[in-house]
Amino acid sequence: MSMLRFGGLLNSEHIENPRFEVEECYPQPFFSKISTGDKLIKWGAYLDKYLLFQKKFKNKLQSISKPIDLIHIIDHSNSVYLPQLKKVSQAKKIITCHDLIAIRSAHGEFPLAPKTSKSGKLLQKWIHHSLEHADYYACDSRQTQQDLDRLVPGSALNSSVIHLGTETNSPPNEERGESLVSLPLYPNKTNYLLHVGSAAWYKNRKAVYNAFRHASEKLPSLDLKLILVGPKPQDGELDTDLSDWFQSHPNSLISLDNLSENSLAELYKHAKALVFPSYIEGFGWPPLEAAVHGCRVITTRTGAISDLLGDYAHYIDAKVQTSIEQAVIQALQFSSKKNVPISLPSHDDCRKRYYDLYEKVIKS
Repeated sequence: MSMLRFGGLLNSEHIENPRFEVEECYPQPFFSKISTGDKLIKWGAYLDKYLLFQKKFKNKLQSISKPIDLIHIIDHSNSVYLPQLKKVSQAKKIITCHDLIAIRSAHGEFPLAPKTSKSGKLLQKWIHHSLEHADYYACDSRQTQQDLDRLVPGSALNSSVIHLGTETNSPPNEERGESLVSLPLYPNKTNYLLHVGSAAWYKNRKAVYNAFRHASEKLPSLDLKLILVGPKPQDGELDTDLSDWFQSHPNSLISLDNLSENSLAELYKHAKALVFPSYIEGFGWPPLEAAVHGCRVITTRTGAISDLLGDYAHYIDAKVQTSIEQAVIQALQFSSKKNVPISLPSHDDCRKRYYDLYEKVIKS
């Protein structure tokens, strides 16, 4: 979830049933807007976020006449605002930690992760040391809470786990038809495995490609497809053998991006399985979204996945390729038995828990 979307989720209820006066404040593009090239845009975004916005927010706080009870920083990468906020505002400060993967990568905790640059290590060190200035922490999962307590000793005394909401977003019949038109296949007439996510190293997409190849060769009569909702396979994800295999099977892989929620829902509903062998997640949305649509889920015990899915999912070891391949074959052989969709905390549930936390922290 983008941080703007998460902020909108938290802010939407007060329109109809006010519990607080809430105002969103976030960086606006300036340097990033006038920059060209990926590197300059990236550095421009840092200037927008850590220089211009810091000053803008400080001025805003000093110009408000009535007292502010609480400031919620909705992503831990913005923890660098906390030391300055302590100097200009007496408001309680909550920060949400979605995951701590970047900080842990900078510490060298993941051998498979790309090496963090010198500037990246400095940024993550700044973010890490700034976290201790929060009054309270909200974490997406128990795993993130445990990581936080290790990185910020004592934080467990002032932290809670609040799972993000997962919605079914089932479209009306006419909209469902439009979703099908926008897809390059008929989901209900195609045998396919599904992966939803980025090409980040921890998504472990190479394991998905290998499991798909194994299943295609083992069960050729299925005419199996692999649908990636995300970027096409990247150079670092494919070795020569895999690359040659996909080139010799050009119609086996379909990459889709910028899908509507309705289109994604259709893919979840008809997939033979979602294959999601991540090494690490902060929350892990796709397996949860798949489950609320009754899709079989092959995944790892990371993020909030096992917390929320329990026995629904088939759990594998991300480092053991044969365990992934066996799970995929099993799902394909028993795919005629549909899973019953499960109920998970909704956006409303998430928002209510955050509002309850606001009241708790304000009163403390």
